[in-house]
Amino acid sequence: MITQDLKLWLDIGLVKNGNMKKSELRQIIREALEDKVKECPAPTQDLELNTSNRNRAIQADYIKYGPLNLSDEGYWVEYAKKWGPTTSPEEAKKSNCSNCVAFDISPRMEVCMPGSTDEDGRLGYCWMHHFKCHSARTCYTWAAGGPISDDEKSYDWQKRNLKGALDKEPIS
Repeated sequence: MITQDLKLWLDIGLVKNGNMKKSELRQIIREALEDKVKECPAPTQDLELNTSNRNRAIQADYIKYGPLNLSDEGYWVEYAKKWGPTTSPEEAKKSNCSNCVAFDISPRMEVCMPGSTDEDGRLGYCWMHHFKCHSARTCYTWAAGGPISDDEKSYDWQKRNLKGALDKEPIS
């Protein structure tokens, strides 16, 4: 039965004569996916969506994106506690978006971003939480190993996060 359903499906649309090989169909799908992977993430193009995703990251207890004011020592004291009693706020400040594994500042992402920010840092795209984030801020899901600085890695992250990257709805 599955074979009949597949043949019927192949007889529709581009495959009207039923002679298209599965490999050709896979190639068409692969090319369509590659085109999607090269689009700018939706939050970089939609201010309302970006703001919704960012606000969620600020409010979620397991993310706590911040601080709003980079000189807010209280935020850095709390953030340091997350890493244990031997971590100082000064050390904690070094674990920020600018060196997070999910912070994308690749050339292709720069094209997706609006203009520059202030002297304290730059904008990048957060692949964990899907919003434009500032390099001097941080969150509780920070992970060492970044930033993403080349297009190939950026496309790889987008391919692995395609739904979140292209979804026009805020993340819940």
